Order: sequence, then structure tokens, then C-alpha cells
Amino acid sequence: MRIVVTGGGTGGHIYPAFSIIKRMKERHPSAEVLYIGTERGLERELAPKSGVPCAFLRVEGLQRRVSARAFKTMFLAGTSFFSARRILKRFRPDVVIGTGGYVVLPVLLAARTLGVPSAVLELDAFAGLSNRLSGRFVNTVLLGMEAGKAFFQKAPRVVVTGNPRATEVLAVCEDEIARVCRTLGLDRSRPIVTILGGSRGARPINDAVFELLEKPRAHREQIVWITGQVHYEAICQRRSTMPVQKDVFILPYMDEMPALLSATTVLISRAGATILAELTALGVPAILIPSPYVTHHHQDYNAQALEAQGAAVVLSEASLAQGMLATQLSALLANPIRLEGMHKASQRMGKPDALTRIADEIERLLA
Repeated sequence: MRIVVTGGGTGGHIYPAFSIIKRMKERHPSAEVLYIGTERGLERELAPKSGVPCAFLRVEGLQRRVSARAFKTMFLAGTSFFSARRILKRFRPDVVIGTGGYVVLPVLLAARTLGVPSAVLELDAFAGLSNRLSGRFVNTVLLGMEAGKAFFQKAPRVVVTGNPRATEVLAVCEDEIARVCRTLGLDRSRPIVTILGGSRGARPINDAVFELLEKPRAHREQIVWITGQVHYEAICQRRSTMPVQKDVFILPYMDEMPALLSATTVLISRAGATILAELTALGVPAILIPSPYVTHHHQDYNAQALEAQGAAVVLSEASLAQGMLATQLSALLANPIRLEGMHKASQRMGKPDALTRIADEIERLLA
């Protein structure tokens, strides 16, 4: 069995790719796998460490306006298609799976011209352009969220599988959760509020947290504040000028996020597909602050999908300056019945068996 998995640009496309590779290798230890990414994406650093054979294409995101860069992008799209076709002819895959990012389009199109079965995985509620185009000619579209169906009405087959990260977050054992809590100094008998703004942090969220810390914590909540590496030193310096407060734990990043999430009472976060898959698998009530800086505001669609089911409260970034974060957090912590309802609603949306569903669909293509 030979499998090609392609996707890249951001962690939201790369990590699902390697989760799928890991699961398929578990099912078929003798399978040969090739990962295809972009030369400039985050995968150029991450992929070689995985031990999986890799190939990289020179390709850029599609431009919607006529410009010199648009012509360069079109040229690279053409050359990357022929490069992808050469790679696939040499590797001779039985199936090709795309996990998102602009690299998937030339690879999946090359697979189509070679008659190789293929699928594309769309994890957001608002589908990216490369995935939408790919959905027109792949055999199967795999969705992380039900709301994504609207973008693939002409696809031959659409299946809601969930996000691979949903499966992995549930693999954390109780001993690991307890160890992480002990390391951080967290008391699991009291509320734990985890705050993060994505892998690089978010200045507006961090500013709102400072305002939050100035309020009395009436519910004895503990705050785990993951600032993002780029903001960490400045935040610690500013924090040192404030009165000392107990039960506030500031971290630049968190390697063991699944264990921390498992102990979290309320999560305050952006609304990327990966973190939403994790929190719904665990049923963590959330206050979501979608990033206004991503293409097509797809985080708004992600967050609204959870809010519509009663699993989350959504705040705009602009509302943070009005003190809404502290107000909403206090209201949730004061209402255990509402928190329990959000927990159940979140779990109903979760797809803890996502990796199994995805692997089953890949094997269906191989049959």
C-alpha cells in the first residue's frame, strides 16, 4: 500500500496530516507513505523531524486580484502541478489525501489526471479556496464540521468525520492530567480557566486578560494564561509591576495542552478548527474570540457553529475593550447549571472517533 498525504502552510493543516499518517501506519505497518508540503510553510521545519519521507513544492496561495504577484502565483501553480505529477508518477500511490492549504490543489489535481483515488479534508466551517476547488474533482470530501457541507454541494461524496485532533486529545490518561496539574500547582477542586490566543498569541486577548486580573475573583478561579512566545517577556515584565496575585500561572506555550484542557473548567480562546475539535471532544465550555485577521473570517463561522448549539459564548475582539471578557467569565462561573449544559452541548458536537472515520474512508477509496 502506498499513501500520499499533502497539506501545509499552518499547523492546522500539518498536524492533521501527520495524525492521519500515524493512524494509517498503525493499521497497515508495511504501508509506504509520502508527505508533500510547501517549501516555505511551517512543514519545512516540522516534517523532516517526523521520520516520514517528504517532498516539497514551490507554490503560493491563489490571488484574487490582477497583479504582478498574481501572474507569479499562476506560473507557480502550473509548475507545481507538473512537479506534483512527476512525484506521484515516481511514487505510484494508491490514494492521495489532502488536509488543506494551497499545496493540496496541484497535488490532488495531479492525482486526478493520473487516475489515483483522492480525498480532501476540510476542518473549518468555512472552506478554504484550495479545498473548495479540490472538492470538485476528488472522490470524497471529509469534513471536520457539519457546517462545511454548504461549500461542497457538487462533490460526489461528502462525509462528516471530525478533526483528527479530537481523537488524540482523548488519549490522555488520568495520571498525565494529574501530573500536569501538580506541575503547574493547580487545585482541581476549584475552577480552572485556561486562556490562549493561538500558537503565536494575540495582543488584544492578552490586554483583556490584564483587565480581567484587576477584577476580584469571586469564584476562586485559577488562571492559566498561555501568552504566546512572542508576547511572553513583555507580559511578565508588565505583570511584575502589578500587585502579586495567587493562582495566576503565565506560560509562553503549553506542550501538554490536551492534559490541561482535560482539567479546564472554562476555555478562553480563538476559534481555530484544531482547538475547537479538542474542546468539543472533551466537552469544555468556552468563550471564543474569533480572529478578525484570517481569510474570509472563517473563525467567525467556526465559533458561531458552537454558539448555535449552546456550547460556547462568542465575543468579538472589539468588545474586549469594553470589559466583556471579565463580565462573561464571571457570569459563566456563577452558573454551574449553564456550564453543565454547555459541557453536554459541546460533547454532542464532538467527534472523538474522527481518526477512525477518516481511516475508514481512506480504506473505502482503496477497496
